Amino acid sequence: MLCYHLAQGKHVSLGEPHTKTVYRFGPFQLDPGRATLSRNETQLKLQDLPYRLLAILVEKPGEIVSREEVRQRLWPQNTFVEFDNSLGVAIRKIRDVLGDNADAPCYVETVPRRGYRFLAPVTVITEAPEPVLPIPPEPARTPIALPSAEKPSATSGRTLTYLAIAAFVLLAIAGAVYRLRLPRTTTENQTTPETNLPPVHVRRSVAVMGFRNLPGRPEDNWLSPAFAEMLSTELAADSALRLVSGEDVARAKRELPLTDEDSLAKETLTRLHTNPGADVVVLGSFTPLPGKEERRIRLDVRLQETEHGETIAERAFVGNEDNLFEIVTQAGASLRDSLGSTSISAEASAQTRAALPTKPLAVKLYTEGQARLWAFDFVGAKDLLVQAIAVEPDFPLAHSALSDAWHHLGYDLKARDEAEHARALSEHLSPEERLQIEGQYYSSLPDTSKAIEVYGKLFAQFPDNLNYGLRLGDQQRRVNSEDALKTVAALRRLPAVLANDPRIDMIESRAWINHDYAKAQAAGRRAVEKGTAEGAHLLVARAYGILCSTLGNGVSTQQAVQDCENARQSYAAAGDLNNEARTLSDFAGLYYQLGQIDRAESMYRDALKIFRKIGAIDGITTVAGNLGEVFLARGDLGSAEHALSEALPGNREMGDKDGIALTLNDLGEVARRRGELEKALTTFEQAKAVAQEADDKSALAYILSGIGDVLADRGDLIAARKSHEEALAVRKQTGEKQTAAETETALARLAIDEGHAADAETVIRKCKEQFHQDQQADDELAASIVLIDALIAESKLPEAESEAERTKPLADKSGNALFRWQYELMSARAQGLTGHFAAANAQLEKVLRSAHDHQFVGLECETRLAMAELKNKAGQPVAARAEWLSLENAARKNGFGLIASQARSHRDARE
Repeated sequence: MLCYHLAQGKHVSLGEPHTKTVYRFGPFQLDPGRATLSRNETQLKLQDLPYRLLAILVEKPGEIVSREEVRQRLWPQNTFVEFDNSLGVAIRKIRDVLGDNADAPCYVETVPRRGYRFLAPVTVITEAPEPVLPIPPEPARTPIALPSAEKPSATSGRTLTYLAIAAFVLLAIAGAVYRLRLPRTTTENQTTPETNLPPVHVRRSVAVMGFRNLPGRPEDNWLSPAFAEMLSTELAADSALRLVSGEDVARAKRELPLTDEDSLAKETLTRLHTNPGADVVVLGSFTPLPGKEERRIRLDVRLQETEHGETIAERAFVGNEDNLFEIVTQAGASLRDSLGSTSISAEASAQTRAALPTKPLAVKLYTEGQARLWAFDFVGAKDLLVQAIAVEPDFPLAHSALSDAWHHLGYDLKARDEAEHARALSEHLSPEERLQIEGQYYSSLPDTSKAIEVYGKLFAQFPDNLNYGLRLGDQQRRVNSEDALKTVAALRRLPAVLANDPRIDMIESRAWINHDYAKAQAAGRRAVEKGTAEGAHLLVARAYGILCSTLGNGVSTQQAVQDCENARQSYAAAGDLNNEARTLSDFAGLYYQLGQIDRAESMYRDALKIFRKIGAIDGITTVAGNLGEVFLARGDLGSAEHALSEALPGNREMGDKDGIALTLNDLGEVARRRGELEKALTTFEQAKAVAQEADDKSALAYILSGIGDVLADRGDLIAARKSHEEALAVRKQTGEKQTAAETETALARLAIDEGHAADAETVIRKCKEQFHQDQQADDELAASIVLIDALIAESKLPEAESEAERTKPLADKSGNALFRWQYELMSARAQGLTGHFAAANAQLEKVLRSAHDHQFVGLECETRLAMAELKNKAGQPVAARAEWLSLENAARKNGFGLIASQARSHRDARE
């Protein structure tokens, strides 16, 4: 927040009666003669008592104005008021209109036990009085005509103001980001053009915690979430207060842990001030009252301030169960008054009614569905919300909540449909709620640019709403990480209780993750530290989940394993089965990368059980695809194709283009290993089109590598190199260190086929060392296989044989069948070329059987080429030439142009 230097000025009087005196401070101007307060020439609304108190403080900038002086000047003798409460309300209204913050004040400072002090410097402008003109006699009054039934548009005079405010706040955020980038200097506190930026106006935050069921009858439990939802909606009307979201309240209650209570201890209130960041909490109890006909309910409400633990107000309200809205309206009006907020307009009241169901059964089903949603019971939430919509089909927020439930269950197309229904029905909601629904709708399409535009509007209008800033940053990081980081910087301008929220660090970590893994790690670690300090277990789990995904990018395997396990345990402790299963799946992927295929499969199957239990189709589909990769690694092409083919319809049903692209990529690899090169290339090209449409660069790099492998098999080495180099460029762009080295390995293998074995050796040794340091066993094995091939091509046969011996332990431990067979092939070549013919031949025969039995046509051709080479070396040139000729014909028939040309070259060299 931008503040002004403490005024060291003289006593400033309110001016002589015969002069016009105006007081200016910051962008504000106070005119006692006209009793007005304005900001940048726009007049602000401030009630009489707070206005007079502000005038007293402005009169003495930098001086402490005692509470007793305020009492004497505002409440003459024999005036009886509740002084402390009235004074507190007046101070809060002054701070609200000035956009001030009690924790870090720029204007009004509370001096404990003494009074208040005005901090900003005040400029006094004294003007000559205007001439006093004689008052002419009042003319005779004419009858006043009745107003026309046709009224001017209520929005015609507000549109430009709204847009100007939105633009101004966006500029303020941009300016703040620019300022934060400047180095600290000794003149930092000097006034610069940036000091004209207004501080963010931080509204008072209110969390409705729920209400205790005093009689304890289970059938009445639904009234607690119902009253909480309805009262939150009522207090949020006209946006004067900042309501903590129901989801954040549910998370905080779960983490304390805290049940519905009618009063809270000071220690608990202090924790709620930090998590979920509430200035005030609303809680209490309800009691159904016996009656002959209508059942009546008594709602006892308590308003508690979190920083000091004081009770602000206690009220009781009674009404009919069939008209809960009436009870909530009374409670809301009373609480707003206690909080110093003005009563809401008729328009805002109508919008509040539109944000709640009209039928009690719909209220019950909707609020219970919301509670299940926040408790991660997405199937239960979906069922209740479907019922709520059946009772009241035109209630937009039920459709919005159902969209959220479908999204968590992985049914993105159904989520999109419900978001569209919510948007179509949102006409009568408040502008803020309409924008929220629009943001959800565009996110579900996904239309990221539109979603950014909507959340940008929300954050511009309500820059103190952390959730809007987080949603904006989350959308921005998908298309432009720099914009996301600017939003992160803007969020850090908020008061400390908001700016220190670990979710800001999580957005920063996600923004960096494809660009700078070190910075992504640092931000993720900060989120863990902050979340742990707050006791925010769910946020800690999410932060660990981000860290878990950075294996192979400069992060040690041990650290990544620990991060994944921490994420899994934290999600399990929070009761979030959905994300526990997702972390298990990520964990399985980690072990898959480490070459521990059996362990990966076991974890995938555990994750699959949880996904099936909670009905998460996206998890079921993703794990099915991952199991397909496990089968592929084992060399079981039939099971791999079956699992992948089962995953593909699920991906399409969900509209998951990333999943479709990766599954097609794996199916392309199955076809390639079977020797179906045309089918493989067609499948890879389909995958490429989907990945490009989804703008999934990671998937695109895998697909480009696959295409490069097919082109190399066909003998088109120029096109193969181009495809692999494109994959490498994408991986370098996204900062994927491990997969970039995998592509370097593929290019080294290609260089050997091009006749540049020495260059390949240099590159592959660096890759092998990187894989070794990162403990990527299978990648290290793959690099060693290429290195043996390069050494053989360079006629460095003793070195090739030594490398094969060193690599054997890696091959023996690997669960990747293709890598084991390729190693055995290269090891046999090294043995045969150094004179160990019998052992080499036996090993090659074994590889040939494995390749044939598992339908690895390309590997079968490579093995036959090596066997012909061995026969020639063993002094059987006729047999060798016959094998080369047979292989050339078979390879050419199946489209393996590279093997065919290599067989032809060997044959020609011996003729």
